[in-house]
Amino acid sequence: LNSMKPFRPFLPLILLLGVWFLSGCNRAKEQPPNIIYILADDMGYGDVSCLNPDSKISTPNLDQLAMEGITFTDAHSGSAVCTPTRYGILTGRYCWRTELKSSVLWAWDGPLIEADRLTVGSFLKQNGYTTACIGKWHLGWDWSTVDGTVISNEIPKGKWDPATRNPLAEKVDFSAEVKNGPITRGFDYYFGDDVPNFPPYCYIENNRTLGIPSMKKPDQMYGSPGPMIEGWKLEELMPALTRKAVEYIKAGKGEGLFKRDRQKPFFLYFPLTAPHTPIAPTADFRGKSKAGAYGDFVQEVDWTVGEIMRALEEEGLAENTLLIFTSDNGSPGRDGTNMGGPTSSVRKYGHNPSHIFRGIKADIWEGGHHVPFFARWPGKIEPGSE
Repeated sequence: LNSMKPFRPFLPLILLLGVWFLSGCNRAKEQPPNIIYILADDMGYGDVSCLNPDSKISTPNLDQLAMEGITFTDAHSGSAVCTPTRYGILTGRYCWRTELKSSVLWAWDGPLIEADRLTVGSFLKQNGYTTACIGKWHLGWDWSTVDGTVISNEIPKGKWDPATRNPLAEKVDFSAEVKNGPITRGFDYYFGDDVPNFPPYCYIENNRTLGIPSMKKPDQMYGSPGPMIEGWKLEELMPALTRKAVEYIKAGKGEGLFKRDRQKPFFLYFPLTAPHTPIAPTADFRGKSKAGAYGDFVQEVDWTVGEIMRALEEEGLAENTLLIFTSDNGSPGRDGTNMGGPTSSVRKYGHNPSHIFRGIKADIWEGGHHVPFFARWPGKIEPGSE
């Protein structure tokens, strides 16, 4: 166990894979399981209806995942805020063993994962997997500049200083490659928006922005100031990421940025942008929960999980896929007013995202890091187990 200390952030994944390596004399003939790791953003233990009998939110797909797999009732994220948790999940290292000693990465920060660091993605690639990251990266990039300077050298990682950071956008060359992101840290393919409340407000595919974010984000739109692609809508993020993840699951062998070889097992790291601010549920989900816009957004997360489960069934992949769902930390409990709201304001609806645990996101108290964690692997994990 001492030798496993560096890998504790993804010990459940290692242990579950160990089940496969130790099961059955015919395992050499079996294809290793596909792995999908869905990471919600700022979702509390008490947001899931099967974990909290007093929840004002309906999560039928997560409830089904729990019934069909295992529930870890005492699971904890590596940190009570997101960047360090993500670093720990992907590298297996203690989450503060980097130059970032507090807080999170902010707009224009450079990569946090070291260039030579083994990640879950690169480890699985070495063992025959095709890998993809779709969603919120929030682990830094090297942005090309018009004057050749290294933008991330101009401000220390994790230092919140809008007066210095905001003008850095003027130096970025969006027609050039975005360097040292996911496709250099173990992933064959990336699609996402990095961080939904930070510039640039556009999608990034592999190492390029999709289009040139040449407009200024309107002041009334949620998020830090910065460049935006024309027509950017915060409500479209979750549906777009969900569609892309489903496309990846259904993709066949062939040309294209997100095509994958169906003869190989795949690893899909799917870090969501919800229910983190901006709390922006689509019209299909507004008013559907009993916990305001925040609850509606959690129900959209549940819909996303259902879409992934449905795609696996339709493609005949569910039986040999290890499907994991968890959260990067606890919830701040904002009610969604103007896509945000004060911390713990969602409790006015009688809903507590932290359930019975003290504290919220960013707290050392349990509500800051006690998170939902489910895993399903048909035939290997006993349904309904804890």
